[in-house]
Amino acid sequence: MKIMNLLLTATISVTTLFFISCNKNDNTDSNSGIKYKLQTTNRSSIVGRINAGNIQWTSGSGYATEIKFEAESNNREIEFKSQVPQRIDLFTGIITLGNITLPPGMYDEVEFKVELNSSGSNSAFELLGQFTSGSNTTPVVFKVNSPLEIETERNNVVITDNNSYTALTTLNLSLLTRGVTESMLNSAARTNGTILISSSTNTNIYSIILNNLHESDGVEFEDD
Repeated sequence: MKIMNLLLTATISVTTLFFISCNKNDNTDSNSGIKYKLQTTNRSSIVGRINAGNIQWTSGSGYATEIKFEAESNNREIEFKSQVPQRIDLFTGIITLGNITLPPGMYDEVEFKVELNSSGSNSAFELLGQFTSGSNTTPVVFKVNSPLEIETERNNVVITDNNSYTALTTLNLSLLTRGVTESMLNSAARTNGTILISSSTNTNIYSIILNNLHESDGVEFEDD
């Protein structure tokens, strides 16, 4: 009797482990999949509202490491993910990051996530531009070296069998400087003539832009 109980317990444990693993792996037998894409728009930002200055973002990059699909299905939380290590140019138009394959079904409270992280000389996220105030123009760099997650949400998504979809995340760069004034940038510390905005330099401006970055995105989800 003790041997039978032990065998039953072992069987249940193995079955439970297999169930959890299936829900965290994007390699399924279904042909349905989601292609993750990213783009930036509105690359000019006004700072302040009276005698306003301007930041024109001219280039930027990031280092994507992973894409995720998180949601609820049949009253349980599920997660699918895929490793996508690559440097991405944020100013080349629409960027294809990778694909996630998942079973058909109805998914609620969906979260599309793009994980960025620094790798070697590549920052997790970096923007370069020009700050213009009156007749003066100063180079500006916004740099994130810590892990950064770009997350967009939809209430529900329906995935049908043998179909493909695209989740296009858009970063609106004009929203990044909300709360940043022209005087803050004029008085910001310079590094070799450049306004460097990072976790260790001009940290007050960095915190504002980083918070705005998390709120500057949106997603379009559609059939291919």
